[in-house]
Amino acid sequence: MNASTSTPSAAPRPLTPLLVGTLAMLSAFAPMSIDMYLPAFPTIQAEFATSASEVQLSLSAFMLAFGFGQVIYGPLGDYFGRRPVLLTGVVLYVAASLLCLLVQSPLQLIVLRFLQGLAACAPPVMARTMVRDLAERDRAAQVMSIMMASTSMAPMLAPLIGSQVMHFFGWRAIFTTLALFGMISLVMALLVTRETMRPEMRGPLAFGGIIARFGELLRSATFLGYALTAGFLFGAMFSFISLSSFVLIGIYGLTPQDYALVFGATIITMTIGASVNSRLTRRLGAETMLRRASWGPLVAGCLLALCGIVESTTGAIGWVPFVVLSTGMVGSMSFIAPNSTACALQRYPHMAGTAASLLGVIQFGCGATFGAVAGALLNHSVLPMALFMATGGILSFTVYRLLVKT
Repeated sequence: MNASTSTPSAAPRPLTPLLVGTLAMLSAFAPMSIDMYLPAFPTIQAEFATSASEVQLSLSAFMLAFGFGQVIYGPLGDYFGRRPVLLTGVVLYVAASLLCLLVQSPLQLIVLRFLQGLAACAPPVMARTMVRDLAERDRAAQVMSIMMASTSMAPMLAPLIGSQVMHFFGWRAIFTTLALFGMISLVMALLVTRETMRPEMRGPLAFGGIIARFGELLRSATFLGYALTAGFLFGAMFSFISLSSFVLIGIYGLTPQDYALVFGATIITMTIGASVNSRLTRRLGAETMLRRASWGPLVAGCLLALCGIVESTTGAIGWVPFVVLSTGMVGSMSFIAPNSTACALQRYPHMAGTAASLLGVIQFGCGATFGAVAGALLNHSVLPMALFMATGGILSFTVYRLLVKT
């Protein structure tokens, strides 16, 4: 990469359906990388003769790298431009995915998944930044909802694809599939995207300037409010992602194929929600939608906590209520994530990449932290998953009401 690549040779393209679709694909690296190998957790545990918690650490390692690695790419995108940073991240992702084929121990898998996550966070950060470059708040929220509706097909399809690939070719072939996804994304990015950063918006690459920009963002209660509203909800969602296969397969006896269908039904709700949010945001505005949607995680969280306590002490509830409430919690992400992101980025056009990266760090940092701690407390009970999801939903509502002044 070099700084000259950030000056476009032609005016940036408008947000055409093809460009939005390509940006949606580039935003799907996390759900593809996380959800495709969830059905393989018990198989990986058996092959390496290790604990469920150690297998879950490979997921937490990816999420930690994906979350905190974004702090690197935002400032790079503000200096070199969005496109070269995006392309570099995709190339590194393909390489890390292929190396995952060669692992011989849980530790090797954890390390390579960390590297894979570090590469995978570049495309989504740059995709969000490109939307901010080309659209203002409400239009950006609408486009991000469309992207989420498209991207949310990845969590629905990925476990289905992963379970079938594992059935016919073994769990390692899942990483071949992820490498192919990266290669297709690279071709689409090369053909469809152009540089969107205006030269006058170039940010400093000096360490002091980068720290100053992050400091400005972190001192803003409103920015933190928007970021943590989505961040704590990410924590709830990743608690479900991290533990649901162990709970539904290991405790309640669902097959990997049945689990993939249950997981897919959860994501269908997210897809429908994103489509509805895109339409309503156009009429009501991003802030109004966010304020109204913030009640959803609160209600779902309180009910999950209650059901978790009752089930852990009596065993009388079963798995269905938890799937229903988890679906509501995950579905609320469709209304909260795009609107909170658009509202947060609206205020910082001069450092959109840095702001987008910090949003990602906070959101996926919360997700990884919740997932890792919940995984460490995993026992033969649904209670850890229920309580961590409940905590994330309740905190999401609370920080929005306390920090965002509208």
